[in-house]
Amino acid sequence: MIVIWAKCAIAMLCCGSLPAWAADPWCSPLGKPAFTFEWLAKGKANPSLGSVRIKDAAGKTVQVLADVENYYRDSESFGTRTDFNNDGCADLTVTSSVAGIGNRSSTVFLYNPRTRRFEANEALSTIGGLALDPKDKNCVNGDWKGGAEDMYASRHCWKAGKLVLMSEYQVSPLYGPEGEFACYEHVETKYRGGKKREKKSCTKEF
Repeated sequence: MIVIWAKCAIAMLCCGSLPAWAADPWCSPLGKPAFTFEWLAKGKANPSLGSVRIKDAAGKTVQVLADVENYYRDSESFGTRTDFNNDGCADLTVTSSVAGIGNRSSTVFLYNPRTRRFEANEALSTIGGLALDPKDKNCVNGDWKGGAEDMYASRHCWKAGKLVLMSEYQVSPLYGPEGEFACYEHVETKYRGGKKREKKSCTKEF
């Protein structure tokens, strides 16, 4: 009986339904790239606005992302190797703007293995300086400068399919009533269990 049960279990594992990414070449590191991405500017008046044409390995157009802002105005600048929601499938990132101070904004399209389509994600796209957390693939970080001596950073993690703000950190100069420099205020905020904990401190050096 034990042998029969074991054989049945193996058969179920072999023949049962596999996760979407297991059968999806885009979500597998093996083989040729499943998609190619082409930038199509809407017109000469505004070459940074246009669409992204996505083709499969056979060269067939499978999706077109319209009304996209592309700061670099080319196809080579697209990010197609980062998995922002830790589902095993790489997502599409298009840099929408880069400020002189270094601030960078991006539009993120998460790949949906069920529909095999890239879907715009507003939560990720609103995070300036978006990058994966090097310590936790389930989280992302953001950073933004308000000036040479003013900066902001944040950390967000996926919880039950939603991106949740976990912490914020901000440094900005404080000035006295006469406009004299007082200190750099550091504000660290953490969010846990629906509660907000804030810690402040001041230093003379940035």
